[in-house]
Formats: sequence, C-alpha cells, structure tokens
Amino acid sequence: MRPVLTFSLLATLGMGVVAPVVTAEPSLTVSFKTSQVGGTYAPANVVAVWIQDAQGTFIKTIGRWADIRKNHLVLWQAKAGLNDVDAVSGATRANHADTLMVTWDVKDKLGALVPDGVYTIKMELADSDTVASGQNNQGVFTFTKGPTIDMQTIAGAPNINGGFLNVAIKYDPNANACNNNVVDPGETCDPPGSCPVDCAPSGDACAPNELTGSAVTCTAACTTRTITACVAGDGCCAAGCTAATDSDCGGDNNVNGGCSTGSGGGEGLMAFGVLALFTMVRRARPRAA
Repeated sequence: MRPVLTFSLLATLGMGVVAPVVTAEPSLTVSFKTSQVGGTYAPANVVAVWIQDAQGTFIKTIGRWADIRKNHLVLWQAKAGLNDVDAVSGATRANHADTLMVTWDVKDKLGALVPDGVYTIKMELADSDTVASGQNNQGVFTFTKGPTIDMQTIAGAPNINGGFLNVAIKYDPNANACNNNVVDPGETCDPPGSCPVDCAPSGDACAPNELTGSAVTCTAACTTRTITACVAGDGCCAAGCTAATDSDCGGDNNVNGGCSTGSGGGEGLMAFGVLALFTMVRRARPRAA
C-alpha cells in the first residue's frame, strides 16, 4: 500500500513548515493588588475571585489563593460552596506585595460559553477567622461580554473598591487563548511563565538558536536559523562564501570559528593537500644503492 501524503506534509516538504493557525477565542483578564483588612493573620491573607451574571447567579470561580483557610472567604463559600475546585491559583498569601492576575475563557463550570451580557466580577479577601462577609474586603466590578473590547482601569484606594487596588479589566472577544494552562493550536507554550526567555547556544555559528515569538502571546520558541549571507565578523563562513567575500572564511577561521561548509579557506586546504602528497611521494621513492 502506497503511503498517502497529507496536504500538511506536502507543504512541509515542498514549501517549508506551514505556520499554525492561531485560534481566536473570547477572554477576560483581570489584574489587581490587595490591601489588608487588619485581621489576626495580617499581612497573610486568602483571596477568591469569581463571576456572577446580572441576576447574581454564580457562574465560576476564576481565581483562588487559599488553602486550609478558604472557609473564611465567607461570601465566596456561600456562592461557590466550600468544595469548589475551580481556579486554585495558589495557597495562602504571605503579604500584599504581588499583583494578582486571572484569566477566564468566558465559559461556565460545564465548559459552555456564556451568552453576551453584563457580568459581575466579585473579589473577597480575608486575613482572620471571619464568620461574616462584612468582616472581609469585598470588591465588585462589572464588564460587558459582547462583540467589542471592554477595557477598564480602576486605580482605587484601600478605603474604596473594597480594598482592591489598581484593578485592570480587559474583555476581548477575539483574544488568543493564552494563559489558560493549555497549549492551544498556534501556541508553543502556556502559561506564559513556562515559555522560554533565552536559548542555549547551538555550537554552530552558521546555525544559531534564536528566540522567536513572545511569551505574552504564548508563542515563544527557540528555533535554529541557517545563515546563508556572507557577513564579516559573525563567526560564520556560510556555504558559497570565500575569503574575498567574508572575513570569517580562510585562515584559522574554518578550524576555530564554527564555520559551515563554505568554500572559504580552500587555499589553506589545498596547500595542506600538496604538502601531504609531497611527503607520501618522498617516502615512496626508492633509496639509491
């Protein structure tokens, strides 16, 4: 049975690797900082972020920094239930130094895309063994899911917005599904923290490893670039280059410069060959009687 070449394989063989198609999906990104309530465990704290619809119905937890003290997130527990396992972003926080960020794929707990409309982002922070939601910091923000981008920045202060500061909200109906912990089509890494930030040397000056793409879009990757141009001083004597067109060719460069299969340095190799041939002929010449 003859093998069947798919279109993708034919494209790879005949035209090079075809760039993957990046799938666009709606996405909500929320970043913020927190301030303490002043409870028993301050500055240690626990935080939860969740989504409700316009009627106040719980949709999904999209961020939670809490472990054994999550039951003190009283309002969140009442909405989500203590055994809610969505979006466990981290354990109890030691302080308020870091900016927190959550990303939601705009899907409910069952994985269905929610309809267009106005949604509420709820935030809660506790730093003591609270039993009533009024003892905690409570943040309430809204955004509109629709055909256009909804972007908001709320500076805030410890005594407003429930103690949540520098809140940045961005809903994008055509965002790439980056930072959802899944390497989707068109991505090379996810989340962004797993993406490469530099590349190890290849050991070949004519085929260096280079960082392409961006961690912000989950497309960062290390790729090998083949040098074909005759460029002086780049350490590579590319194929077809000579000492006349590239100073990296000729002399010791072909030995120590990590150079490729260029024609440069041919003069040195020819001289070495002539010397070797002369030596062999001399050894083979019969001695006079």
